Amino acid sequence: MKRLISLLLVASMGTAVMCGCSSEKPAETEAETEQSVSAVQADTSEWEMNSDRQNLFDAATEVLDVEYVPIICLGVPESDPLGTSFLCRSSVVSPDAEANWVIVTVRDVGSSVTVEQVKYPSFAHSSTAETMYLEDEPDELLVGGWFPVQDMTLTGDVLDAYNEVTSDELDGAVPCGVLATQEVYGTNYCILVNDGGQWKCAYISVTSAGNFLLNIAELVL
Repeated sequence: MKRLISLLLVASMGTAVMCGCSSEKPAETEAETEQSVSAVQADTSEWEMNSDRQNLFDAATEVLDVEYVPIICLGVPESDPLGTSFLCRSSVVSPDAEANWVIVTVRDVGSSVTVEQVKYPSFAHSSTAETMYLEDEPDELLVGGWFPVQDMTLTGDVLDAYNEVTSDELDGAVPCGVLATQEVYGTNYCILVNDGGQWKCAYISVTSAGNFLLNIAELVL
């Protein structure tokens, strides 16, 4: 199933052929194109939701009063070899409520499946940190702060910014989707990345001069 990758990852490619010019693209353009489409070519089966993962999640969360929608399977947390963590979107139960990203860890011991932990990524506290902070409550949404997005899709502009600043630090990593944005001088992004099995959040910020800054916070489950 490739539905997740088709929803999350969008790469735009263009080719211009001019009279009297070589049809070969410059080496730099080829490299940029290869980086842009690397996510499309990636195998997402390690983290995409399937029927087995959905059934496991449903069995553990059916008794909860709050509904969580699992989007990505983050895998086995370091602290619990019997656990499985899921990146979920909390459902909006009232018109004034805000949807949030939440990490739900369930534990399967064979005889029972239970929810072991529910944590909220703190986008504001982690934007300059080496590790993603996970809190018991969601961030307070403030003007000028980081806001969880409703649409994770990586548009062409977002991929362009990602490719420009991550070529060295995240070479070969797969950007999976936008988790949060911040409006300051421009739009800043927090992008979920899978780097060889390690989950990371790439914070891409725009300076007043129009330059990009990058901070990478590891998501330790």
